[in-house]
Amino acid sequence: MNQRSADCILVLIVLIWGSSYLAMKWGMESFGIFTLIGLRFCIAFGIGLLLLWRRLSTIYLHTLVSSAILGLCFFCGFTFLLTGMKTTTTTSAGFLMTTTVLFVPLLQVLLFRRIPNLILILAILLSISGVGLMTLQDGLAIDPGALLCLAGSLCYAVQIVTTKWVLRVENAITIGLLQLGFTGLFALGAVFLFEMPFPAATPASGVIIIYLAIFCTLIGFVLQTVAQEYTSPEHTGLIYTLESVFAALFGYLFLREVLPLQGYIGMILVFAGVIIAVWSGNSSRGTTYA
Repeated sequence: MNQRSADCILVLIVLIWGSSYLAMKWGMESFGIFTLIGLRFCIAFGIGLLLLWRRLSTIYLHTLVSSAILGLCFFCGFTFLLTGMKTTTTTSAGFLMTTTVLFVPLLQVLLFRRIPNLILILAILLSISGVGLMTLQDGLAIDPGALLCLAGSLCYAVQIVTTKWVLRVENAITIGLLQLGFTGLFALGAVFLFEMPFPAATPASGVIIIYLAIFCTLIGFVLQTVAQEYTSPEHTGLIYTLESVFAALFGYLFLREVLPLQGYIGMILVFAGVIIAVWSGNSSRGTTYA
């Protein structure tokens, strides 16, 4: 697999994730936050273990530690996001979560002194400008929920950068699967502490959980981990900005939400930024300073 193929896989994953905002909103009507996270990730881990166990590498202590760290990043990120979505709008949450694309290069600079080149910086600016046009029609007031979404975005950025570092010595499928198990384990611990007894589930909520577990979690996160072996953290974070575009698309298809003209201009800018990054080849290597 080359970098362009990996980037295309990430775009497909983000398309699936664009539908997850709607599914999570519906899911929280029947489940608590930790129950929703726990069921989603535990089901994904169980199915993934049945399907992929033959492809798992030998599991060492450092493999478990790495997976636990990544799982903790996911658990914290989803906890912040879902808690924030209770008190802020979906539009605001979607915009704030795309700040991952800004946190990733910042972490690269702080941790590895890795500076993105001008082409990638241009792509980032185009994408962020596009997301702004799509989501800031009515203003963006910073409230506690918005701050929690920002914290979730930072957790995802840490997970992206850490995954790239971990995959230098670990098997991608093994790490991709084990991190789901640890995320579910952390969530179940929180369920027993804060959300017992379990709420009553409906058939519709069960379908939502299965969809989130199989498509948005198992397929999405495992493929993401594999694809990240062949692309850069900056590209990964940049492609994540497409999530807001796909969320808007699903909003139109299922809720008949229509964007104003500036919203569609924003979508074009986001796609332009991603295309520039994907087709720039080795542009994401940046410069490393001793």
